[in-house]
Order: sequence, then C-alpha cells, then structure tokens
Amino acid sequence: MQAASLSQTLVNMRAPVSGPLTVNPADIKVQAKHLGELDKIHDLLRALNDPYASKNIGVLVGKIQILAARCVHRAQSRSSKIEINSLDHAINLIGNRGLESELLDLLEDLTMLKSKLDNT
Repeated sequence: MQAASLSQTLVNMRAPVSGPLTVNPADIKVQAKHLGELDKIHDLLRALNDPYASKNIGVLVGKIQILAARCVHRAQSRSSKIEINSLDHAINLIGNRGLESELLDLLEDLTMLKSKLDNT
C-alpha cells in the first residue's frame, strides 16, 4: 500500500485515502504565502467559539493547508501505530486541545515571520 502525500491530497483530505497520509516537512514550515490565510484562520477561530459549528471545524481546517499539515503531523507523531488516512481522523486523534495548540503555534510562527519580514 502506497502512502498518499499530504500536499497531493489537500483537496480531498477530509475523505479517507488509500494508505496513510504523509507530511512533507516543507508543508509544516511557515512561508510568506501563509500570511494570506489569516482570514481563514479568523473564520476558524470564530467557529471554535461557536458551540454549534463543531461539524464545520474539519472543513475550515482543511482550507488552511499549513494547519491541516500540522494537525496530520501531530496525529502521526502521537499515534505512530495508527494510520492517519484523513484530516478528520487526525483531528479526532489530537482532539480540541491538540488543534488549539497547533493553531496557537501557527499564529505565533506567523507573527514571528511577519516581524522578520517587516524588519528587512
């Protein structure tokens, strides 16, 4: 069974793929292009504060490619014996706290990147 590359499956990441997802290390590193995803991050933050929006969380995370990659990576590192074959599966494994932790780490990384770019 061949592992599916995460960057190749981002469009269909919520649906299970054949074989486990793999995360390219470049997919989890912040780049200047990710600063353009702040509106999507704000949408996700609003949904996380809405008790009726829990069904949309996976969809919103899937729209933020770097966050989706980080969630899958976190699930893989915590559950090495379990094949992660969808973003929803990864989010279920890491739970709300894991998702919030990844989101806060991403926001911190984006803030640091923005600061570096502004100072050059």
